[in-house]
Amino acid sequence: MAPLMLSHTKPYLALCASLVSLLISGPAQADQTPKPEFILALSHSVAKVRVQDKNGETGIGSGVVVAENHIATNCHVVANARGISVSKLGNSYAPIAMKADWRHDLCILKFDDLPLKPLPHADSTALQYEQHIVALGFSGNSPRPTESFGTVKALIPFDDSVLIRTTSGFSMGASGGALLDYQGRLVGFTTFKSPGKNAYYYSLPMKWVQDLLKQPDILLTTPMESAFWDVPENERPFFMQAVQPLKTGAWSALEIISKTWVSVEKDNAEAWMHLGLAQQGLLEFEIAKKSYAKVLSLAPKHSSAIYQLGLLAKSQGDEQQVKQVSAQLALIDPDIAEDYELEVGLRQPEKL
Repeated sequence: MAPLMLSHTKPYLALCASLVSLLISGPAQADQTPKPEFILALSHSVAKVRVQDKNGETGIGSGVVVAENHIATNCHVVANARGISVSKLGNSYAPIAMKADWRHDLCILKFDDLPLKPLPHADSTALQYEQHIVALGFSGNSPRPTESFGTVKALIPFDDSVLIRTTSGFSMGASGGALLDYQGRLVGFTTFKSPGKNAYYYSLPMKWVQDLLKQPDILLTTPMESAFWDVPENERPFFMQAVQPLKTGAWSALEIISKTWVSVEKDNAEAWMHLGLAQQGLLEFEIAKKSYAKVLSLAPKHSSAIYQLGLLAKSQGDEQQVKQVSAQLALIDPDIAEDYELEVGLRQPEKL
């Protein structure tokens, strides 16, 4: 089953997370890439969800064991399915009931005697910008869960938790997959992405699945309701309303949306980031600096805000600040620092 596709744009530059080369045994430290055998052990709790629609066509998604006999996936994977099954290691299991949070696109399938181990949970709101994470899911209908390493790029307050934007890529078949920290704890569920080469990847938070586990079961045939991304444009979250003007460079429209956004969510780093981008696009550089400073007061490792401050410094001839930004980015991610140094002229491209 294909993940939901949203029209979105890359920021001024797509900032890709670097991978740490050191491999360790057992659960990894916060900034160390786990060994393959550790990832393999985690993947045993990620299963393929197969659905059959009323026309007999088959769809594929991913699911994560979140409690004994319970697998969480996205509702858009199982919506309107005539038949649902979960397969793992050559075995197939049929759910007997489910729990559904249609608005948040989160469904939990219930089984009898499911011989799969649940993954430990972690608090999504405790994630940090630029924290290293890994996504596990059946991207491209792969025969086993494939891993994608990346970092947290945005924590977007939504309802009573946060939506998680990362650089951990995934594709069709990964809806409902696991987003994990380097200790192997489940922090979210891979759900939707923006199209294009420099896509944004969004995951749902753990709180919603923990709340849903406490709700009563419903029949597998219960009709679905609209998710938050499938409502009229003016009812969608601000981060979705900002997509088109950011993509097209409609800075005045983006400024209007962002000003409303920050008035409603004063402590939302992404709201201030979008406002800063709008102000920068409108050549209101000094005001944009203040917005980026607000971003960093809320999220000190927000590399996009630091990056933009460096570009502003370059445009205003402040070479000392340009170099300071380079040093800041190098502490966060050397690859991002390298991109920045190339753009501002602190580094020359390597000759092939």
